[in-house]
Amino acid sequence: MPDLMPDLAAAVTINIDPVLADLGGFEITWHGFFTAVGIALGVWLALRLAKQAGLKPDDASSIAVAAVVSGIIGARLLWVFEHTDQISDAGDVFALTDGGISVYGAMIGGVIGAFAYVSIFKRDFPKWVGLDVAAPGMILGQAVGRFGDLINGEHFARQTDLPWAFRYAHPDTDGPWAVHEAGAPVGAWYRGMGGREGEAPVAVHPVAGAYEPILDFAILGLLLWMRRFRIGAGWAFIAYVLAYAAVRGSLSILRTDEATTLAGALSVPQLTAIATAGLALIAAAWLKYRPQPPAPLIRAGGSAERPKRRPGR
Repeated sequence: MPDLMPDLAAAVTINIDPVLADLGGFEITWHGFFTAVGIALGVWLALRLAKQAGLKPDDASSIAVAAVVSGIIGARLLWVFEHTDQISDAGDVFALTDGGISVYGAMIGGVIGAFAYVSIFKRDFPKWVGLDVAAPGMILGQAVGRFGDLINGEHFARQTDLPWAFRYAHPDTDGPWAVHEAGAPVGAWYRGMGGREGEAPVAVHPVAGAYEPILDFAILGLLLWMRRFRIGAGWAFIAYVLAYAAVRGSLSILRTDEATTLAGALSVPQLTAIATAGLALIAAAWLKYRPQPPAPLIRAGGSAERPKRRPGR
């Protein structure tokens, strides 16, 4: 059997316990910690941008709460749909601490929940402006939340010998390991580290732990850059949906842990990316014929900054 893990000095070896703390049987994982931090930072940024757009703080805060709650529900439900083979009874559906969540589910659930809340309780709220200020917060939360995946390695990806490959060496990690034939070399870097009996960690593409957060931060930069041009409301959110669909759908090619459908041609996240991108294009066509005015930017003194008029010819 060939050497499963040769000495790749430049590869990144992660030997961190995925459990951050054990509080009397209640475990705090790195994944849960960064998910909470991501939600907090995302809400903070969205509320800050909402204030700059002149939205009422109370309205923005209540909508953010509705979006977070519905986002958590959506994140779990989509994960359950994608991993039905891991669900044995109804209790498993709600076992957030023992199962996983879907970033796409959080995005879809959050938008649906916020729209439902606004439609029922805040009918005068400018929905497209609200989506535009929410988009940077959403992608920031997604990027920070992925730092937990960098530590626990739960999302399996294709094996690679690239120098930035990740190897998850902790015996309790969720990262990919391979059966190791007795007597076969595993590399000097691994000898003496302990690990699983008869197994050796596998070097893989850092899809969820590095590729996706880097691209998420690039999308965040794009959305903040778009704010400089005072474009009509709604276009920033559409750009967010399209950009993330391109990122998530493309990175799925390197993932090996995603349920597939359509005779194995596409994964569930890829189908979701296609569906959300299609809806975003429909929304873009609608906005083209029914353009929305941009939200006014509020100065520190509280007065609105109106768009500058172009000089007449």
